[in-house]
Order: sequence, then C-alpha cells, then structure tokens
Amino acid sequence: MKQRLLVVLAVLSVLAAAFSGWSWWRAAADDSAARGRERDAVLAAAGPQLVTLNTIDYRTAAADVDRWIAATTGQYGTDLAGDRQLQIDRASAARTVSSASLVQAAVTEIDPSRGAARLLAVLDVRISTAGGAASPKTNRLTVDASRSADGWKIAGVQAAGS
Repeated sequence: MKQRLLVVLAVLSVLAAAFSGWSWWRAAADDSAARGRERDAVLAAAGPQLVTLNTIDYRTAAADVDRWIAATTGQYGTDLAGDRQLQIDRASAARTVSSASLVQAAVTEIDPSRGAARLLAVLDVRISTAGGAASPKTNRLTVDASRSADGWKIAGVQAAGS
C-alpha cells in the first residue's frame, strides 16, 4: 500500500514538473510577453519626453529647445531642429514659461518589428507669458513614437479630440 502511494506521488510529481516546464517554455516563447516589454519601454520613454516637449522657460529657452530636439526623431525632430532659433525667439519675446506633467498615457498600437508605436496621452500644462499668472490647460494628444538607436523617441504629436 505504501509503495503504491509512493509510485502515485512520484508519477504526480513528474507530471507536475512536466506541466510546469511546458508552461514556462510556452510563456518564454510567447510573443505577447515581448510586446508587453516593448509597450512598457515605449511608455517609460514617451512620458518624460512628452513632458519635455511641453516645457520651456524663456530664460533657458536654448537648452529647453535642445532637449525637445533630443526627445524626438524622424521628420518631427528635423523640423524642430530647423525651427530651433524661431522657437527660442518666440519664447524669449513672449517671456513664456511652460511646465507640464503627465496625467495618463496608453499605448494604442505597437509594431515592435517596425519599431513604431502610437499612444494617447493627457498632460496638464501650465503656461504664463510676460510674467503673468500661469493658466492651466489640459492637452490631449495622439503621439507617434519610433525606436531609434537611442531607444524610443517621439516621432510626431497631434492634438486629439476632447
């Protein structure tokens, strides 16, 4: 009787180990885990970059615009680099101070093989000009992100419907 019980327990242990091994292998080979890691990487990069793109202080405008350019890639980054001095001049002339905080962001589309993602984001932005009081504004954005040699960067931003 004891021997039969030990054999049954041994068989059950082998089956449990086999099932655990199969489950682990299946999870490791699952594409959704890799997609999840990419989605998390996009969110981790895009949130701070969106805050950067909505932050400027006329007293440090050149460095702020350089940070904008560093946070972007593709044509969007090229356009910002081409307009660098214009952005600095605008901020200085209006004595603009803008700060932002990310309220929420979500990846709506991701294609890791192409290195492309789309997000929806909501930012609280506070803007003051000419030394006036800061006025709050909520920005709802559709954001394109692309994987570059330096990781995920912002490739485009558009206002989303309210």
